[in-house]
Amino acid sequence: LQQAIAHRVQTGLTTFCLDEPLPSSAPDLFSNDYLSLSTDSVVREIFLRKALGAPRLFGSTGSRLATGNSEEHNALERRLRHFFGAPSALLFNSGFTANVGFFGSVPQSDDVIIYDEFIHTSCREGFRISAARNALYRFAHNSVASFEECLRNVLRKHPQIIHGKSTLFVSLESLYSMDGDFCPLAEIVQLVEVLVPADHAHVVVDEAHTSGMCGPNGSGYVSLLGLNHRVHTQVHTFGKAWGFHGAVVVTSPTVREYMIHSANCVMFSTSMPYIDVYALQACLDVISSDRGQELRQTLVRLSRYAHKQLLRASKCIPGGILSVDNSPSRTHGLYSPIIAIFTPRVRNLADYLVKKGYAVTPFTLP
Repeated sequence: LQQAIAHRVQTGLTTFCLDEPLPSSAPDLFSNDYLSLSTDSVVREIFLRKALGAPRLFGSTGSRLATGNSEEHNALERRLRHFFGAPSALLFNSGFTANVGFFGSVPQSDDVIIYDEFIHTSCREGFRISAARNALYRFAHNSVASFEECLRNVLRKHPQIIHGKSTLFVSLESLYSMDGDFCPLAEIVQLVEVLVPADHAHVVVDEAHTSGMCGPNGSGYVSLLGLNHRVHTQVHTFGKAWGFHGAVVVTSPTVREYMIHSANCVMFSTSMPYIDVYALQACLDVISSDRGQELRQTLVRLSRYAHKQLLRASKCIPGGILSVDNSPSRTHGLYSPIIAIFTPRVRNLADYLVKKGYAVTPFTLP
């Protein structure tokens, strides 16, 4: 293990020390707290009112299948189901476990999974333990042409899909966290509907970076595009714009029931404590309110301004040292809040920013 850590240092990969927190004296430009709800006084006040009047605050005492189910958990799921316009909802302790739980249990042995090459690690972990792990196909990031080529190839190699004997799963993210670009979701959904028999395709969208920050009342990217009834499963995580943690999978009642009985992270994990349920209710109160809409509009304005200023400041820097994408990812009036900065001297830049008080962590490949 020591040799592996030493090799990581020698090859210039990012290493982390958790013994001290990152600085916080400069403005927050690097976290996922898009709407600043983690420090929001209104959310705090709403939460405290709910918590002070609650009969139980702490541990749920067991998994949902044992003693960890309650009316509070069910009420939150009902509200989330209504908020996202979905037929059913199932809570998870994190977005990571939600993706692992879904892909590790729902796809069957004769099924096939197609995924974007930049899909999140949590989805890949689900693929790894999935019954469909021997039928995985990836396409070039955000390329509709590559997706179509991959899809046609899959349908030739797996005719059981065309014959209605298995299901094709498509794994996507609404907004990709490394490059900060939106998924061409409408085009991909259209291709799936044209080429795959009805009821034998299942499109799954991870809304980690768009839940709360766009769509009607903050209900996300799928809702913004009007695709709620054409995307089969959405994974909404609460660690970004929601300013908290946890996740919900919104899907069909059949898929929900199957995960309850087959997803290990549902069956064998203690469900979220009551205090988390009340906190998420408070976050949702703000996200779905007029104030939530104001916060989303502010985010768009700040994202547009930040990209403009970064482009202006980087013009005098040679591209071989630092570069910013000339065209920010935007769609339907949205500007991506994730602005990728590329440099071969990522550690030097990060060290400089940390000294200036910014909470920044460099990301290196792989």
